[in-house]
Amino acid sequence: MAEHARATPDGIAVVDREGARRRSFGELEIDARDLASLLRDRGVGSGSVVSIQMPNCYEAVVMAVATQIVGGVINPLLTTYRSHELQHVYDAARPVIHFSPVSLGTIDFRTVVGDAGSMASWQPAHVPVRLESDTLPFGDWFKDVTAFDVVEDRGDHDVEQVEPGRRVSEVIFTSGTEAIPKAVMHTEDTANFSVRTAYAGLGLDADDVVWMPSPIGHSTGFNYGVRFALYHGLKLVLQDAWSAERAFSLLEAEKCTYTLAATTFLHDLVHYTEANDLRLPDFRTFGCGGAPVPGALVRAADGRGITVLRLYGATEFLVATWNRSNSTTEQREQTDGLPLDGVEVSIRDADGANCPAGQSGEVYVRGPNTCVGFFADPDRTAGAFDGDGWCRSGDLGVVDDDHYLALVGRKKDMVIRGGLNIAPREIEDALLGFPEVWQAAVVGLPDSRLGERTCGCLVLRPGQNLDLATVAERLQEQGFAKYKLPEVLEIFDAFPMTPSGKIQKNELKRQIEAGRG
Repeated sequence: MAEHARATPDGIAVVDREGARRRSFGELEIDARDLASLLRDRGVGSGSVVSIQMPNCYEAVVMAVATQIVGGVINPLLTTYRSHELQHVYDAARPVIHFSPVSLGTIDFRTVVGDAGSMASWQPAHVPVRLESDTLPFGDWFKDVTAFDVVEDRGDHDVEQVEPGRRVSEVIFTSGTEAIPKAVMHTEDTANFSVRTAYAGLGLDADDVVWMPSPIGHSTGFNYGVRFALYHGLKLVLQDAWSAERAFSLLEAEKCTYTLAATTFLHDLVHYTEANDLRLPDFRTFGCGGAPVPGALVRAADGRGITVLRLYGATEFLVATWNRSNSTTEQREQTDGLPLDGVEVSIRDADGANCPAGQSGEVYVRGPNTCVGFFADPDRTAGAFDGDGWCRSGDLGVVDDDHYLALVGRKKDMVIRGGLNIAPREIEDALLGFPEVWQAAVVGLPDSRLGERTCGCLVLRPGQNLDLATVAERLQEQGFAKYKLPEVLEIFDAFPMTPSGKIQKNELKRQIEAGRG
């Protein structure tokens, strides 16, 4: 980022507040160095973990760059985290400072952070930030903070420090589909390789403009929004509160060309442009993953000028496969892309043997993009990586003869009915093709005789209806075996979602079982 500040100090680095505030690379460099000086004065330095729990705003970018300047470890956090989640963050990562807003909506973060600190074995210094000012009054940020004595006592949780490229620069938590999120460690080498190879593989250049509606407290928003833009010297357009109408206005005004965001954002944007007969001719790279991306939605986006390039990634290895601009329409609709340059993908069976093309198995990933483990969690680190550097994803996929990957589902999602394995993803993809269906998820419900029964969960489009008999009939017409057909159908007004756009299947099952109880 410093190189871009020297080369193009007047170039726009960050646009936020729905386009109302613009900051240049030169201004970002000055603000970040001012904040870094204050952090250094208070003992924050090499290896210090700094938690940044902020909305999508310029202040969060300044905090991240300042942390990097002093050699600290950036720990982005979702603004939806409350005391329960923060307690885990404090105990796992031991941040020395926790930046947050003073409040968001009705939530007072001073209370939330205080409650978390009282439950955790470790308490950082809390720096609550007022976001109303157009300037960054750093002195005001710190004036009421007195707990910096914890900076000098980090216990036995030091992050190993090596040469700059290999030092841990991010501790970023997985999105919360698991009971206990993992604290994933990335270095400058692993994270920067990922944004370099994506930039080159997608054929982007200095004229591209990054739009980021995904939370920058999540790996997607931080690495493929903030890091991606700053590393390549691109304008970063941040959107905080989600609205398809506001998104269209931002995209059109700022001539945005690239994003990586979940299906929910794509779905809403496409339907808004369809309903209002609008197009986005500049938007040539909409990377989409993290949840099923229906082929019909990819086609509909094409009609609005939005080129969707499906991908596959995880916090542990960021993006592993991505469709390219020269991928065929069928590949963009039906697959999650080719491995990025320098990244290896292997499909393996239950015994760890490589599967041939066309046979599904667990997805393994290896490459310079792979994280260096889970912070202070050696058992789960050992369980996720083998001796040859391969990361076990827990996802199920199949590779075709052209090396394109298509996900089938997650091992943990697999429904086992009467001893037969049922992959939810293939049923979900079929359900998403129904004209009545907006969102679909398939889960297993306990059954005393079969072990599990398949339950189809649907969010329908306005004014639509669908029953179990119709669903079963249509799936059979598509060639699905009878044992795979949903035996229960549950209709929801909305699914419980993670902030990164993933359906929380455990919560779906809990709600279904509570209702049935």
